[in-house]
Amino acid sequence: MRWIFYCLLFFILLLVYILLLIYSSWVNSPVMSEDAILASGVSHYKYQRFDLYRVNPPFVRLLAAFPVKGELLLQENVWRRYNISPLERSEFVVGLDVVCNHPEFKRLIFHARLLTILFFGLVGVLVCFFCGKQFSGLFGGFIVILLWCFSPYVLGHGSTIMNDLPAAAMAISSIYFFWQWLKSAEMLEAFIAGIVLGFAELTKFTLLIFYPLFIILWLFYRLSDFRTFSRSDWLRQIKQFSVVLIISVVVINMCYIFEGSGKFLGSYRFQTKLFTGYKTLKDIPLDGGNRFANTPFAYIPVPLPANFVQGIDTQRLDFERGLQSYLRGEWSEHGWGYYYFYALLVKIPLGVIGLFLLAIFCTFFQKDCNVSWRDEMVILLPGLVLLLFVSSQSGFSVHSRYVIPALPFLFIWTSKVGKVFLLRKRFLQVLVLIFLVWSIFSSLWIYPHSISYFNELSAILPTPKEPIAPQEPAGRSFIVTLLNSGARNGGRHLLDSNIDWGQDIFYLERWRMKHSEIKEIYTALYSSYPLEKTKIPSKSMPLLTNDSRSNWDPKPGWYAISVNHLYDRERQYRHFLKLKPIDSAGYSIYIYHVTQEDANHLRKKIERL
Repeated sequence: MRWIFYCLLFFILLLVYILLLIYSSWVNSPVMSEDAILASGVSHYKYQRFDLYRVNPPFVRLLAAFPVKGELLLQENVWRRYNISPLERSEFVVGLDVVCNHPEFKRLIFHARLLTILFFGLVGVLVCFFCGKQFSGLFGGFIVILLWCFSPYVLGHGSTIMNDLPAAAMAISSIYFFWQWLKSAEMLEAFIAGIVLGFAELTKFTLLIFYPLFIILWLFYRLSDFRTFSRSDWLRQIKQFSVVLIISVVVINMCYIFEGSGKFLGSYRFQTKLFTGYKTLKDIPLDGGNRFANTPFAYIPVPLPANFVQGIDTQRLDFERGLQSYLRGEWSEHGWGYYYFYALLVKIPLGVIGLFLLAIFCTFFQKDCNVSWRDEMVILLPGLVLLLFVSSQSGFSVHSRYVIPALPFLFIWTSKVGKVFLLRKRFLQVLVLIFLVWSIFSSLWIYPHSISYFNELSAILPTPKEPIAPQEPAGRSFIVTLLNSGARNGGRHLLDSNIDWGQDIFYLERWRMKHSEIKEIYTALYSSYPLEKTKIPSKSMPLLTNDSRSNWDPKPGWYAISVNHLYDRERQYRHFLKLKPIDSAGYSIYIYHVTQEDANHLRKKIERL
């Protein structure tokens, strides 16, 4: 009878999780790059090439494009700017052409999102549950799926066709099945582990770190067997581990239909300092270079698809070029090594952080909560390696979603606190329940605006320049203002996909439809979705003709401004932070009604700059 209850609970949680993702995918507008990803996926079917969006492997794009490819394959007008040059990144203009030329792009993106949700969402939650159950028992398994299903990162980015959530689902899947092989040492488990590792590598280049990591995990896991293993045992282990690696490479090649596989290393043309050997990017010729061209390595055939190799170089180029990065009110030309640790501090629910600290306490003071050191290593080490790896890429620090693949490992290791329910530690049990309820309530309060989620700590954590947070729209109660304080203060700490990724355009459209008396709105919005395809009567910001630091001229009227623009480096809209917004679209777009008095006041402030 108890198992029937647990099975019912599991399926209820699974159903709620999938419904949350589906609803979020319907109400939220396409985020930045989603149009490019979808168009690139369709191009793979159309041309059997993988040039577009090569900065990530194509598995997610192929899956997302599958239900909509029939409507786009024959529309030649959307492919007129297709360009295979690695420096052009034409996926973005092709994506824009798809959005502008298809009358029902909203439906297309929803169908694409729906398939990725059903596949990667289910894979993620199922593997997390079984992995957590194996690591820390049945209660631990349920703690893992509660942390996964109600994580703002998972609910926010998991309802898009971006690569981060799929990479997380496949990362934990590859570790789980590799773990099964480590425990059984059977050829069948090695074969399955190789297949899953191959699909994991097809979701995100970050997971290439798993190849050296698997070697380390294998060697350390076998340390305790060192004296008992015979030579034949080791040969069998080496043979099976080789199968894992070879099968994964075969899977990668099959997804790329062996495009350019076996190409000599010296024949590639790279664009990065790392692979060309040039000291600066300016020194690299337009047609690229290759540091291996005149070495003995030039004639080594690379057993990977050509665009897989070129994609690694193109992704690396983004980090070597660097991007303007924002953290805690400050702008920089490069990133920060501690950026992702700080992002987790302010974007993970405090209840989850409390559970993680409690797991550390149990590790040292409640020995019955621990598992063998080998199993602890298999779960904890991949998460730490992924977090440290993305932190080491400090060319820019813009998107904390890059750490999402590390979250399942954090959740599973934290699930050891579930063992306190077997030890009858009443005080610890109460703490676990409080932290769980806190984390779930905090996340669901912001839902479906989960991309903009920030925890309560962000409202009180000081920043160096102490930028002002947008005020709560008029008419909100004290309790609502308090509960919203995390998301309202998010822009003081992080920008871009951490809070404002274009997801609230449809909410602004719905707001305007409720206020049909508004004939025009001055807009400064951060979105790749054309406002011409919405019912928002958008009007460009009125510009100044002088050389003022701000290039806009305050006029009376309605304004809709994205958080990214409120905190942009030019500070041109920063004065709006001192005005009381009438309302907001989600937590990333603020709506202001500027009176003549407000306009005069703002103009005086601009003149004093």
